[in-house]
Amino acid sequence: MADGGKGSSPRPFSVTQSEFDNRWDNIFKKDKNMQVRVQENEDKIGQCGCGRSPTGKCIGWHGLTEEQYQEKKGAWELEEYKKQAQNLWNDSCTSGRAE
Repeated sequence: MADGGKGSSPRPFSVTQSEFDNRWDNIFKKDKNMQVRVQENEDKIGQCGCGRSPTGKCIGWHGLTEEQYQEKKGAWELEEYKKQAQNLWNDSCTSGRAE
């Protein structure tokens, strides 16, 4: 084995390094301006640092664009409204009435 053995030379790229980098960024894109806040108080670990979470706990909405955030927020609010309406319906229609 004069060539050094299996796997001794890298595979050639089928695209340029620039195109590879662009594709990598598109797949694993992170907002370059996003600020990650480290929680020093252990009681606050897991809480939302960007202020976008409707629950107060981080649910990953910090990486969304404003448009995506508004869509997610609207869908979340609709689901919460449905839950509240269902609870009101259950409380009023299925429970016995006090006389």
